[in-house]
Amino acid sequence: MQFDEVRPEHFTTLSRNPFPHILIDRALQQIAGGSADGSQFRKDVLAAAGWSHGGLTPFGKYPADACVAFNRIRKVLEVTQEPGAILAELEKDAPTV
Repeated sequence: MQFDEVRPEHFTTLSRNPFPHILIDRALQQIAGGSADGSQFRKDVLAAAGWSHGGLTPFGKYPADACVAFNRIRKVLEVTQEPGAILAELEKDAPTV
């Protein structure tokens, strides 16, 4: 899957067209099959990608952190759409906090 690069201003700007992080978020939900499984997979992927803030924290509060996490996910999705492989790849190169 190909997505445009995510930039910090995407999290604090409104647009009629969805920004790449929205499309990535939707793709993660679909990859895991939707419903509660998709939501949990999305949370797990974001955590593995380096999003260290809680699930209720808006991305706009920490746009630089969100940008880094979504761009890591974007790069992995270019290679694989297999849920286990996505998590394994992100955890393999996990940033140290």
